[in-house]
Amino acid sequence: MTEEMVVSVSHVLLRIKTTLEQQLNLHDVWISGEVSNLTKHRSGHYYFSLKDERGAMSCVMFASYVKHLRFDLEEGMKVLVKASANVYPQRGSLQLYVTSMRPDGLGALFLEFEQRKKRLEAQGYFDPAHKKPKPDVIEHIAIITAKEGAAIQDVISTVRKRWPMLKMTLYPALVQGQRAAETIVARLKQADSKGYDAILVVRGGGSFEDLFCFNDEELVKTIYNCQTYIVSGVGHEVDTTLCDLVADHRSVTPTAAAQWVTPDQKEVMARLEQIQATLNFQMHQHIQGARKQLSTYQSNRYLSDPNTWIIDKRLRLDNLEQVLFQTKDRITRYDSDILHYQQRMQLSIAALFKKESQAYTNTFQQLMQVGKVYTQNQIHRFHHTKERQQDAIQHYMENQQKHLSKNVSLLDAFSPLKVIERGYSITMDEGHVIHSIHQVTKGNIIQTQVKDGTIFSVVTNSQEESHANKETKIS
Repeated sequence: MTEEMVVSVSHVLLRIKTTLEQQLNLHDVWISGEVSNLTKHRSGHYYFSLKDERGAMSCVMFASYVKHLRFDLEEGMKVLVKASANVYPQRGSLQLYVTSMRPDGLGALFLEFEQRKKRLEAQGYFDPAHKKPKPDVIEHIAIITAKEGAAIQDVISTVRKRWPMLKMTLYPALVQGQRAAETIVARLKQADSKGYDAILVVRGGGSFEDLFCFNDEELVKTIYNCQTYIVSGVGHEVDTTLCDLVADHRSVTPTAAAQWVTPDQKEVMARLEQIQATLNFQMHQHIQGARKQLSTYQSNRYLSDPNTWIIDKRLRLDNLEQVLFQTKDRITRYDSDILHYQQRMQLSIAALFKKESQAYTNTFQQLMQVGKVYTQNQIHRFHHTKERQQDAIQHYMENQQKHLSKNVSLLDAFSPLKVIERGYSITMDEGHVIHSIHQVTKGNIIQTQVKDGTIFSVVTNSQEESHANKETKIS
């Protein structure tokens, strides 16, 4: 009988695990698939399945590898992974241990760009309301770009051609590579503290990877916080970076950025020539008007012969003086006529007054007679009314006297003093009548009103009447 070999489950799993490690080499292979059942553990590890239309495998990506990802892994995303295959002994399951990952079909950098853009936009870094207005006058600018690059040459040549009096200061920086974003941020902070009218961040064209340093998140935040007006001119017209989106103004090229901050001297000269022509025309019109006015003054006979003006004024004065004397004579004659008319009026008034006075006297006497008769009648009516009122008052007084006597009798009958005269008394405490023993306490001074005076006493105790005739002492 042949002896059977018996091994444990863990031993079988160990042999499978060893065989996979030795025989299956996946280090140089990218495995493609779709992410499903994604779990992002609080420890930082990612657990998910990688599947296609024919199969699926469990995967794990430890936190030490996750932190190197340049995009956010999402459910359903198609990816390429580098991994090693191995057995998880506790479950006996085959797993892929992922060490590297990139999007499949969409460049990792472009995916990272889109995700970063979406996140920063949600945080308000691209809000147009935050962008600063262009300064009215730009006299000195800072330029952040490579010292030997084509961008700086484009900017310098454009400025010298358009507005050569503009001052420029170069802040050299790396514009490509891993340390590019770091140096651009440092130069930007340095230039922002110097008080320039504007800062140009420029770079020539390049691939998406070459320009990716201008999508750095720290660079976006630095530009957002700058106090200086920022102009971005990175790449060509088809290139758009996050630096373009956050800047106060985006120019499609470095040359366009230089054009934006400089006026064209030819256009300025044309405007000046137009202004000069306008001023010349206005000055010519003003001089022509002044000449016409001067000609008018020169043709004035008074200016050519001032004595003529004096003679004319003297003749005018003599004429006015003659008119004045004539007017004075007329006023004198009018005064004499007025005095004559006043005298005649006074005589007429006196005669009229005398005539009217007699008529007024007769009328007055008639009125006096009528008034005398009326007054006598009124006096008679007054005496008659007075007598009637006196009778009424006398009758009213008698009735009131009877009513008063009746009320006095009632008050006297109900007066407490009558009760006191019959041997009763009234006891009070500070003006209040005492009806019960509960109204006083030991030591109270009370007053008792009797027929012929008041008795003052001090309360020592009190006794309440009851069937048991119980004595209550006041404490």
